[in-house]
Amino acid sequence: MTANGKYYTMDHHIMNDIEVQDMEKNYELLSKEAVMHGPLEALFCCIGNPVIGNPTQLMMEAAFRAMLFPARYLTCTVTDDHVKGAIDGIKALGFTGANVTAPHKVSVIPFLDGLTESARLSGAVNCIIRRGDSYIGDNTDGKGFLTSIEVIKPVKDMNVLVIGAGGAARAIITELALHGAKEIVIANRTVEKAQQIIDRIAPHVKTKLDKDALVRPYRIKDDYDLVVQATSVGLFDPEGSLDITWEPSRKQRIAADVVFNPVRTHFLASAEAAGATPVDGLGMLVYQGAIAVSQWTGKDPDFLVMKTSLEEAFTI
Repeated sequence: MTANGKYYTMDHHIMNDIEVQDMEKNYELLSKEAVMHGPLEALFCCIGNPVIGNPTQLMMEAAFRAMLFPARYLTCTVTDDHVKGAIDGIKALGFTGANVTAPHKVSVIPFLDGLTESARLSGAVNCIIRRGDSYIGDNTDGKGFLTSIEVIKPVKDMNVLVIGAGGAARAIITELALHGAKEIVIANRTVEKAQQIIDRIAPHVKTKLDKDALVRPYRIKDDYDLVVQATSVGLFDPEGSLDITWEPSRKQRIAADVVFNPVRTHFLASAEAAGATPVDGLGMLVYQGAIAVSQWTGKDPDFLVMKTSLEEAFTI
């Protein structure tokens, strides 16, 4: 939906008010028919902690409406000690799929029935897909991130710095390595976690993987083509920032932040001041969400509908 309440169609045509009303009426009718005659609306959710301020529900529901796909999507706070119960509940209630956000992208794995190659290699799950009676963990984070970078420049032969070693970092490192990055350095306060990622991924890729201690202040060298802020620092916290400095560089560097709220982070501001091209977390969020919707429904959602719904969410 656009800022004036109109929708894009799949061919990027903006629907007029009458067309929007007809679509919403049709969607409401589909929902009523599902309740009265079946099959019931598909159920989806996002689990994590915190989740207040996460606009995934608004994005997914906009996609479902535009597709005329009858579904409901819930945003659920799940604490560390209730992860198993949450997955058991998703299975018991017959959910069609789910998203997993921090801090549960790794801890959900033991309670799922299987993993895709991306999830297995990265060791993290952000998307759950129902296949028959089985619930399979996938990782669309890395694929979504990759797409957001490659609209600017291919990652092949890039020298990359990834700050962080959590679930998002694992997914991003996996996809960058699978798509031909030359070297990836993982900077983390606990270098053992960075080494765990290297041990898991290195045997399967040609990319050189290395680690570095994230000390304060951390100086970002001048030889990176891409610098990724893959921690949760700054998420839902406009004042949150890493203690970093940038070496001057003649390279056309790209700086990407996985944080999507706020869209403009301290990291991106410092990167732009150092001459880097900033990439905010919204692109990754939309692309990974679109991939998830495609896997859940078998249909391609409208990217612009999803992106516009996020932009609107941040004006509320």
